[in-house]
Amino acid sequence: MKKRPSHHSTKSIEALILDCDGVIVDSEPLSCGAWNIVFDKEYGVDIGTDYEPIMGGTSRASVTHYFNLFNLSGTEEKIAYLIKLKDQVYLEIAKSKLTRIPGIDGIIDQARKLEWKIGVASSGSIKKIQFNLKQVILDNSFDSLTGAEKGLRSKPFPDIFLKAAESLDVAPEKCIAIEDTPAGIKAAKDAGMFVIAITTSFTEERLKDSDLIINSFTELDLSEYL
Repeated sequence: MKKRPSHHSTKSIEALILDCDGVIVDSEPLSCGAWNIVFDKEYGVDIGTDYEPIMGGTSRASVTHYFNLFNLSGTEEKIAYLIKLKDQVYLEIAKSKLTRIPGIDGIIDQARKLEWKIGVASSGSIKKIQFNLKQVILDNSFDSLTGAEKGLRSKPFPDIFLKAAESLDVAPEKCIAIEDTPAGIKAAKDAGMFVIAITTSFTEERLKDSDLIINSFTELDLSEYL
């Protein structure tokens, strides 16, 4: 399933842009699991643990998914409340429980040695990104953090990746993006980036639209992309 690029397709790479959940930090199970607590508390519903339909999507999309699945409804105010509650629950349950995705330190070191800029591009809030990075002591490892800011459409739209490239002052086509979800891959591809997918959250089959698929960061040598 691995695909190698032609030399030309990754020429003049100047920046590495990483998704946060599932790429830098092993936070997806807790981030998705926060919805279990929210829907149990507010609706008395057990949403189960099949998180694939919501992974990599927005909080609003998650609410819509579970509303449809369990025939629930809520006003705009209620939806906003559920999203806020989920964020609070996540910060509580994830404290001291987050770990780094194995090998991420090596990838950051490789990018630094190549003198690339390094940014984070996540559909999560800046507060969540900062919390995640601080929990795993990587809060000083990046040149820029881009999250779900006002006016930016979430993944699968390219807005967050385009903003991340802009904040690093690097053209999108000179960036490598690393993602773990189909929505993230589409967003980075549509931004014009070379996309590497890691199988921390989805199978290779679901990540096939990326330029390269890896099962572990130990497989990745960034110097190949000079």
